[in-house]
Amino acid sequence: MNKPTVKQEDNETEDIFTNLQKSLFPYINNYNDILYSSSDNSKMDEIRSIYTLHALNHVFKTRDKILKNSEKIKHLQEKGEDIPDIRDQGFTRPKVLILLPYKNTALDIMEKMIKISGSKQVENKKRLHNEFKLSSEEDSDMSDKPEDYRKIFRGNIDDMFRVGIKFTRKSMRFFADFYQSDIIVASPLGLRMIIGAEGEKKRDYDFLSSIELLIIDQCQDLLMQNWDHLLHILNHMHLIPKATHDTDFSRIKNWYLDSKAKYLCQNLIFTEYLTPELNSLFNTYCKNIAGKIKIRHPHFGTINDVIIPVQQTYHRIATKSIKQADDDRFNFFIYKVLPNIQKSVILQMHTAIYVPSYFDFIRIRNYMDENDYSYHVLSEYTEPADISRARSDFYHGRVRYILMTERFQYYRRYRIRGMQNIVFYGLPDHANFFSEMLNNLSPPKGEEGSDVSCTILYTKYDRLKLERVVGFNRVQKLCNSMKSDTFMFA
Repeated sequence: MNKPTVKQEDNETEDIFTNLQKSLFPYINNYNDILYSSSDNSKMDEIRSIYTLHALNHVFKTRDKILKNSEKIKHLQEKGEDIPDIRDQGFTRPKVLILLPYKNTALDIMEKMIKISGSKQVENKKRLHNEFKLSSEEDSDMSDKPEDYRKIFRGNIDDMFRVGIKFTRKSMRFFADFYQSDIIVASPLGLRMIIGAEGEKKRDYDFLSSIELLIIDQCQDLLMQNWDHLLHILNHMHLIPKATHDTDFSRIKNWYLDSKAKYLCQNLIFTEYLTPELNSLFNTYCKNIAGKIKIRHPHFGTINDVIIPVQQTYHRIATKSIKQADDDRFNFFIYKVLPNIQKSVILQMHTAIYVPSYFDFIRIRNYMDENDYSYHVLSEYTEPADISRARSDFYHGRVRYILMTERFQYYRRYRIRGMQNIVFYGLPDHANFFSEMLNNLSPPKGEEGSDVSCTILYTKYDRLKLERVVGFNRVQKLCNSMKSDTFMFA
């Protein structure tokens, strides 16, 4: 009895892919560059499954083509016939590079590879689990943290790793030498340590010369690390190698020899939100001749998640250029915002100053030191004992101000008790941090909730951040209104 195999395969395909995967796959399979942004974390597993499948498909098609051509060349040599010009290779073997911030996501991706590849033998799987998994005793308790924090920092959050993965017909091997690998899964820091810096004696980046598929995931978390590491890697891709690495130059594709490889490399970039840094990366480094697509979803604003009554005052700072924006913001803060706080009996106590940029944080800290302000700092570099003392002193009124960075909130997510007023020197990139901070405001005992306040400083260059906070319906007015530079919400 003949079975309807083709029809069955069609039905299985329909069942396998979700609606999101069906919408993304045509562009991914067409090798378009994609910058995809969505704040819906629940869809990331679907996206990772589809780009892992695409990466494996690219590797297997490339390998099969090379093996078939090698057989063809061997057969022609045995017959003594002329060998045609066959160009099917790059300078080095690695074809796919996947950059991720933490080991927990890297382990998820590599386990997907094991499942999807169908390899009968997996070498160094035990070592992979030993290095990338945490035991139940090592895994910290995060029951008191928000859901998004638990998702980011679950399991192993080491940001220093690199793994070469080699595929053969029936097996796959983790921790293979880079020059014998098909796929490299790494963190920016992990690769930066190998690439090194100009002037160092021991450095290597030839393995990046023939990358045909670059995948960068969790960009919102990479932005909380050192973004320069990522740019350093991109600047060392598709360069002419310094060594031969047993390359068969007669089979190298012409665009590698002509230094045009960057125009035939697909770039897939995934993030929760867009930033100027990501837009710059997409415009500067993504040169794929197949074209590029930017997919973004509208933001309705985390201002809607604020559950306590709080007066929010938005000050638009006039600035003529992005070069002057930092100075204009600082001057507005020290000459208008801080004096108003100092004049108010209510505002000069229990006020938090929230600074997204560490460079701005240093500038304000130095100013407050020079002018003898009563304050403590909370940054990503603050020691645990100093954090405890700062939180306690602020809560009990022993200091008037607390100066904190966005990265402190990202890595720690402590609730700052006793906070009655907050000044956002700039809006956070993570829009949910805004509503989280406002919901932590607590009025004096026996007072009404209206006695808490929030002041926000922004410029026209903060449009992307502002949209995520106030929503796409309000951002136009806040950025372009000619009637006023101050806006209030309650």
